[in-house]
Amino acid sequence: MSSTSPRPAPDADAQAIAELYANCYGELVAYLRRLCADHGQAEDLAQEAGMRLIAQARREAIAKPRAFLFHVATNLARDQLRRRMVSDAYAGDGDYEDGGGFAPGADHIATVQEDVARVSAALNTLTPRARDVLVLARIHGHTQKEIADRLNLQPKTVENHLTRALAQLGAALAGRRRQ
Repeated sequence: MSSTSPRPAPDADAQAIAELYANCYGELVAYLRRLCADHGQAEDLAQEAGMRLIAQARREAIAKPRAFLFHVATNLARDQLRRRMVSDAYAGDGDYEDGGGFAPGADHIATVQEDVARVSAALNTLTPRARDVLVLARIHGHTQKEIADRLNLQPKTVENHLTRALAQLGAALAGRRRQ
């Protein structure tokens, strides 16, 4: 998203950003609650989005801070939903002991190990640069701008690497599932 410019924001701008966040907080929580259906989680995501907005504003001026805030919040909610879907999918596969704890069976463990091996093999098919971009974005949660700065790339190049890496990874995993 190109709503930022390279010059640092003065303290007055950072204060204005913090005030904008405070003014949008209720609306942001309501929006996130509709996305994730959990008020506590919506508040946590709103707080994380606000912290990222303020941190970004300290690094550089943000042309459209409200749009940036809601964009970051949407991405955080989407990532949380993905994690919950994966967690729910694997939680449903296990057996429960008398004590109520999760006790995965041998078949569940084998399936997870196969999945890990498939993902690892698919990651190894990526170019080193694409793998670095994917890991920084999806594992470490860096923005494309942060990755571009860290790897000394143009933001559009990061976007292209990420898009190709995800497509290649998806194709490799889908192809192996059919075998």
